[in-house]
Parts: sequence; structure tokens; C-alpha cells
Amino acid sequence: MPALAISAATVAALVISFAFYAIAPAGPAARTGPTEPAADRPAAWQIAVELLRGAVTAALVAGLLRAAGWNGPAAGALLGLVLWALPLVLLTGSVVWERVPVRSAVLHAGDWLIKLIAIGAIVGVLA
Repeated sequence: MPALAISAATVAALVISFAFYAIAPAGPAARTGPTEPAADRPAAWQIAVELLRGAVTAALVAGLLRAAGWNGPAAGALLGLVLWALPLVLLTGSVVWERVPVRSAVLHAGDWLIKLIAIGAIVGVLA
């Protein structure tokens, strides 16, 4: 797995999430829990965690693309779309069992959809 592909996809995922949540029509209320105040800026540790999550996701997508023998942005984007089923299922469970607001889950699902497609396309081009 080329480090360049994983690094580029990791940075892209971080930028996409920050941009997505900055312009999300649901606003800060949907991004926070019921008793959690909305924060203007993420803490340094939160950014570090997001970078790690993006790197793990990009490495996983790169590994799956390689294992399947696929390459190119279309194959990567398609894989990202298919993998979106995982966060979708997890977020649905959080709505049903943990009382996460539907609006919040939809917001996060949209973020994951865009990120996974972008990660797949980037890794598909560079890997």
C-alpha cells in the first residue's frame, strides 16, 4: 500500500469532514449530544483522532482494492460507496438503541458517504 495514497486520502478525509460540518445545514445542534455544548473548534486530540481514523480507513480501502485487484478512481469510489453500508448500519443502531437523534445520525452518515467515496477514489488513483 503506497504511503502517498494513504496520506493523501487521510488529509482529504480530514478536510472533507471539516468542510462538511462547517457548512452542514443541520448546524451545531445536530453535531452534539443532548447535554454536550457545541464547540467552536475541535481540540488538538480530536484532530489527531480524526487523522488516525482517516489513516486506518484509507489503509483498509487500499488493502481491499489491492486484494480485489482493482484500481482506478471509479473502482475506488464504488468500493467506498459499498463500504458506506457499515457506518450506515452502525448509525442506525445508535438511533434505535442509544437514542441518538436521527438528524445527527443523518449528518454523520452524509459525512461518511462523501469521505468514503473520496478516499476510495484517491486511493484508487494513487495506489
